[in-house]
Amino acid sequence: PAPSHLLTGLTPDRRGISAGITALLDDMGVRLLALSQTVLHDYFTVLISARLPAAVDADVLRDKVQAQIGPDATVAIVAHRAPTAAAVDADRYVLTATGRPHPGLVRTVSALVASRGGNFTDFYSQTVGDRVTMVAEVDLPADVALDQLQIDLEHATATSGVHVRIQHHRLVVATNEIAFRRVQP
Repeated sequence: PAPSHLLTGLTPDRRGISAGITALLDDMGVRLLALSQTVLHDYFTVLISARLPAAVDADVLRDKVQAQIGPDATVAIVAHRAPTAAAVDADRYVLTATGRPHPGLVRTVSALVASRGGNFTDFYSQTVGDRVTMVAEVDLPADVALDQLQIDLEHATATSGVHVRIQHHRLVVATNEIAFRRVQP
């Protein structure tokens, strides 16, 4: 089923936030369709796609989630709207980047991907000490010149010492999947 609403929350992290939110949703009869959650610099963040039953008011749900996760939380709920842009025939890719951080790195990489019609569907970037790590899932049009995009990404980041790689998601899955196989004696 399609979602009726998206709910997001931001609050200082503590144990049990996801358990509390999902218990509340279940108790109210809200169908959880997707959940994306992370902790960033000691702040819990969540984005939930849900289907609210007709009897559940979105503002009441927001207030109950706010009460559940605490007075320092920011909670928002919006009605889901179907995309207005035409669907693009796209393939899924994984973009990785590692190296020395520098100002404008995320801007440079994201602008190059956008200039080729790409859309980031998941994006993670973190700097620890003198190392930056970026991992992103990107939808690119099926007719994108992938080799040229790779060359342009490498060229744009070469002087900074950042290594950027973009690979089809099936290649990443095939080369990184762990499969334990027990050998019978």
